[in-house]
Amino acid sequence: MELLHVARAADWDAAAARYAPAALARDGFLHCCTPAQIGFVMARHFAGVSGLVLLTFESELVPGEVRWVKSEADQAPFPHLYGAIPVAAVVKVEVL
Repeated sequence: MELLHVARAADWDAAAARYAPAALARDGFLHCCTPAQIGFVMARHFAGVSGLVLLTFESELVPGEVRWVKSEADQAPFPHLYGAIPVAAVVKVEVL
């Protein structure tokens, strides 16, 4: 299943074999979303923020567990990835 993650471009550029930003160590997971949820995520959490990229990755190719968490009352559960994203799992990088 294709999942999305909004990343700082600098963090993505620094990734060698895997994308593991400081937020992963801090929170223990990466916030992700589905293609249907990206509009909400961008408006709610990244309005006016520059220097971002949108990573599209295949969840079947990541070693970490994906847990679906209901974190917004008016939204479907969001995927949280408990682990890094292997660069090889990323199928698309879009500058935002």
